[in-house]
Amino acid sequence: MKDKIILFIFFFIFAETALLLPCTIFYAARNNMVLSGNNEDWSDSNTYMTFYPSETGKQGWVKFGFQSGFPQGGMNESGLFWDAASTPYLAMPYSEENKEKYNDVLMQKVIEECSTTQEAVAVFEEYYCDDLYNAQYLIGDSTGTSVIVEGDEIFGSIEDFQVMTNFCQSQYEPGNYPCWRYDTAAGMLQNSDEISEYLFGSILSETHQEGNYPTQYSNIYDNKNCLVYLFYYHNYEEYIIIDLDEELQEGYRSYHIPSLFSKIEMIYPGYESIIDSTSVTFRWEGKVNSIYELYYSTDPDFPDCVPRSSTSSHIPGYLGICLFGSIFVGTIFKRRSYLIFILILFVIFGLQSCSKETTSPSDSDTIEFTQTVEDLQPGTTYYWKLTAHPEGTDDFESETVTYSFATSSF
Repeated sequence: MKDKIILFIFFFIFAETALLLPCTIFYAARNNMVLSGNNEDWSDSNTYMTFYPSETGKQGWVKFGFQSGFPQGGMNESGLFWDAASTPYLAMPYSEENKEKYNDVLMQKVIEECSTTQEAVAVFEEYYCDDLYNAQYLIGDSTGTSVIVEGDEIFGSIEDFQVMTNFCQSQYEPGNYPCWRYDTAAGMLQNSDEISEYLFGSILSETHQEGNYPTQYSNIYDNKNCLVYLFYYHNYEEYIIIDLDEELQEGYRSYHIPSLFSKIEMIYPGYESIIDSTSVTFRWEGKVNSIYELYYSTDPDFPDCVPRSSTSSHIPGYLGICLFGSIFVGTIFKRRSYLIFILILFVIFGLQSCSKETTSPSDSDTIEFTQTVEDLQPGTTYYWKLTAHPEGTDDFESETVTYSFATSSF
């Protein structure tokens, strides 16, 4: 009988843990940089990004979440970021006794009315909501301050970073946390002298989920510059850069996140490949109905680089895709080439540690594209990348990381 009780307790704990959304959220401020990151893990692939312009008494902000419209995370025009993670039920006797219950979406009130973490804490000292019985928030601002709101508890970090997953940190002794994703993210932040988009991308890659509750989208937030780097379905080879200030000027808009991406996989030449020829056939996989620009250059900034046309190797007739001019794109890459280059390493090495058994969105709408270049110089290092957008959509253009390869000296 005793064994059955123990088995029942074990099963109950396991079942409760399995139902939690395995999200990973982290924030760091170091050497004049302030960055935030999150993996949104769940079974629902209908994810959305929505822009809310400022109104009288309300800040403009971007929301990320699911079809229900309930905000899962986002950032406002002051650089105040938050994301949420589910937790086991946690009673809130202090809040019930001393605070006013807020019956609407409390985090939306915070993101629309607050500019700093200190202002957000003031709201949570006055209000509580039903969400906090089974969820917690990590909130960080552009000044380098963050807190975790966990039931009755509101606590900052004793270091220059904070990490949150799906357990209540107040219920465990430091160093004995029951989550490998927390340990991985905290360890990588602790062991790095600098923070960067590369480091945050590496953490997202290392902690992403597959299987029944895969990572549906990921974000890197630059809190100081109000930039968001959006990745879809744990593909860290392709991303969209969102300038929040610019997007909010366009008014209210909502986007189905999967429709913005072309599901690009860069095939050949691989990172740091050696080519024994003065010609190379670039190969990549992507959506059939997307328009691609291929760039290659001896300069990773791709100055004045004119993109080449692409051809499909799987569907005859899908040839000579008309590509856009490169002046505007080249300007973007000059400004952001550092991010593109540093993202290479986590794409190459970070994904190697993750298994590929997953229930993924259908790849039946992807094919292989090729483009042959004949004019390479021997003994030279080259860089290549792609930009893309699905046909008929012009609001956002996705980008890939930059791969380098070299021609042999013959």
